Amino acid sequence: MKHIILTIILAFAATIIVTAQDNSDANGCPGWLWEVSGNGLTQKSYLFGTCHGDGHTFTKEEVLGIAGVENALKDVKAVLFEGGMNTESAKADSAEIVKEIQKMMKWLKNPGPEYMMPKGTYYKPLFDTIAPFNEVNKFLYYTMKDPEHWKKNPSYWLGRMRFYMAFVWKRGTPVDVVLKKEIGNRGIEAGYVEKADSLSGMLFASLTDTKVIDTLSMKEQAKSLYTIVHYIINNDSVSGWYKQFAEVYLENDTCKMERFLREAGMVAGTETEGPEKEIKYDRNVLWIPVIKKNFAEKPCMLAVGCRHLMGSESL
Repeated sequence: MKHIILTIILAFAATIIVTAQDNSDANGCPGWLWEVSGNGLTQKSYLFGTCHGDGHTFTKEEVLGIAGVENALKDVKAVLFEGGMNTESAKADSAEIVKEIQKMMKWLKNPGPEYMMPKGTYYKPLFDTIAPFNEVNKFLYYTMKDPEHWKKNPSYWLGRMRFYMAFVWKRGTPVDVVLKKEIGNRGIEAGYVEKADSLSGMLFASLTDTKVIDTLSMKEQAKSLYTIVHYIINNDSVSGWYKQFAEVYLENDTCKMERFLREAGMVAGTETEGPEKEIKYDRNVLWIPVIKKNFAEKPCMLAVGCRHLMGSESL
């Protein structure tokens, strides 16, 4: 798979020139806006890394204040977003999205035998002390409203926590939302690199993918579950991390962002595996034909999450 990804990306890279758009810092670290030209393109297009807004309400002034963005918008005829912004497609593909949601809800209620606790295994002994057990137990019972939560294994609950944080816990205003409103005011077309239903399907697959989790011992899974639950309960801790993420993003420095992510135990390159890799880097490959087609037809800006522009398998 890595050979296929690398081949496709190298082939694409060989056909165009991508340069940082006058926004590198004193150390030569590029920012979030890249200019695309060459190979017969009659007008410049752009790649722009956005921030999806957890814990921060981005303003028009902040978004347009990122080096080069204001001028780039004067050059383009369309801005391409991820499928999550595709409200038009969401309406058109509502039947497919409903199917994915139904699959997700069915999994949440009836996850299957592989997500059940092994006979004779209980949560309390998985924790070294009583405090983390009590915190997880209380959260799953009251917040997740599941009086029989102990029957399901940590792998299931880790998937549920991803669902909870993706669809319930998010807050703030993403750069993408601000940008979409701004281009609407300017009469610039909005386009998308994927359909909303395909993204819904991928999100469901990522929630139920336990390949990486299953490599951990049951005690390690329980520890990971406690860490997430503790973060959710202590809102200030999580909000503080997301606030830092937004602050680093607004510094417009990919090197600082990569350091920040690595310090948080997240990676931005090819070493990412499992659901994280599928959601970030495998989608890059699927987007490339759509990007090439649109860039050939008219000057565009591709506006997608900044992590899609980081690492050796980046756009």
